[in-house]
Amino acid sequence: MPSDLFLGDAAARLRASVVAIVDGGHGAGFAWRDDLFVTSAHVVAARKAVVVTPDGRAVAGTVVGRDVDRDLALLHAPGAQVAAVTCGDPYALRPGPLVFAAGHPLGVRAAGSVGVFQAVRAVPPGYGMAEQRPRRGRSPVMPWVQADVRLAPGNSGGPIADVEGNVIGVAAMIVSGLALAVPAPDLERVFSHS
Repeated sequence: MPSDLFLGDAAARLRASVVAIVDGGHGAGFAWRDDLFVTSAHVVAARKAVVVTPDGRAVAGTVVGRDVDRDLALLHAPGAQVAAVTCGDPYALRPGPLVFAAGHPLGVRAAGSVGVFQAVRAVPPGYGMAEQRPRRGRSPVMPWVQADVRLAPGNSGGPIADVEGNVIGVAAMIVSGLALAVPAPDLERVFSHS
């Protein structure tokens, strides 16, 4: 089997950075840097949440950043000691490469699913979500990573990565069977002051 089709090593490295986020319901997240964890804003409705590390420790987390339009939240969980991910650039990809999602779909811990990267495309904020209108002062369209990766409840906030394990997006929603994710480069812009 060609080595570029075997995702085992990359998936194992990524799973070491993927956490569960517990705030009433369950979602996923990943270590970004210095005990800071990225997830989807719709995963953490409250200001506090529990970050469950890959080795099963439950660490108290506090939301220190939120962007509802981009469906992103940033939690600080001191002492979590989880290895940070490496981010990639989905804007540099052409349609066709394999990508994979890591998370906890339907309660299955550290599960993965594989699909094909299609594009980074601009869609209105809230596309496929309850809120369909952009907030005042925000751009009417935003870029989203689109891939045919299968997502389920529990994947929200988790990473979508390339075959090297570099995170290219934050899983946000499913629209017509396709995964949409916030492009990883947006994290720096949204959370640069956190």
